[in-house]
Amino acid sequence: MRCFIVICLCLSLVWGTPLQKGRSKPVPLKNIGPRIINGEVAALGQFPWQAAVHFSGQGFIWFCGGSIISEEWILTAGHCVYEAENATASTGLVGLYEHIGVMSKISDFVLHPGYNADTLENDIGLIKLKEPLKFDENQAAIALSEDFLEDGVHVTVSGWGTTSDDSPNVNPVLNYVELLIVTNDECSKYYPDFIVDTFVCASSGTSSVKSPCNGDSGGPVVINADTNPVHVAIVSFVSDDGCESDTPSGYIRTASYRDWIREQTGV
Repeated sequence: MRCFIVICLCLSLVWGTPLQKGRSKPVPLKNIGPRIINGEVAALGQFPWQAAVHFSGQGFIWFCGGSIISEEWILTAGHCVYEAENATASTGLVGLYEHIGVMSKISDFVLHPGYNADTLENDIGLIKLKEPLKFDENQAAIALSEDFLEDGVHVTVSGWGTTSDDSPNVNPVLNYVELLIVTNDECSKYYPDFIVDTFVCASSGTSSVKSPCNGDSGGPVVINADTNPVHVAIVSFVSDDGCESDTPSGYIRTASYRDWIREQTGV
């Protein structure tokens, strides 16, 4: 089973999502990112930690999700900040093209020094905003997990990724979906010799296929989203069989990098 990174890329003026493929090794080509399959539309303020980030670099532009972790920092996937030269982050909104929310310029990108574009190990990055955000009911930081995410837990994934394998564009409205964490041993059956301890995988857990897909890369994976939200993982990859194949999707465990995040941001 091969897998690809879920990141969104734009060539010329057309939204694309570079899906990196490889034999047990996803290679980031930045074409199209992940999306939410069979998700529900989010309400304004439902996920105040959600960020939308437009990147550019090396002659390309691409789109990823992210999570507000303080007034100055956004947490995202490593393959989102990899080779980025410029970016803008939008927060406090659910509609990408509505004239609400806050658009922020970026002062710095921090890529994990152990990031491997071939294996996606250490697929985590940080974005520093030029001006601090002013928190309100629509934009606020989310707590970061210090604990290893257990198997069999339900999580919430949100993003503006596309909503089917046939769609070339990101979704203009924020969607979310509930997924079920599966064991790394089970996930390894689909991705042999690829899954390491810092990865975690999730599946639909229902008869209806649900998944992130192109454009959802870097987005938040959260437990207790409605009551006591905690960020537990970052959207990283899906299978090249497609987002609608019901093959488990892959994520980076927040707790595995909690010390690194703290060292870089003070959060």
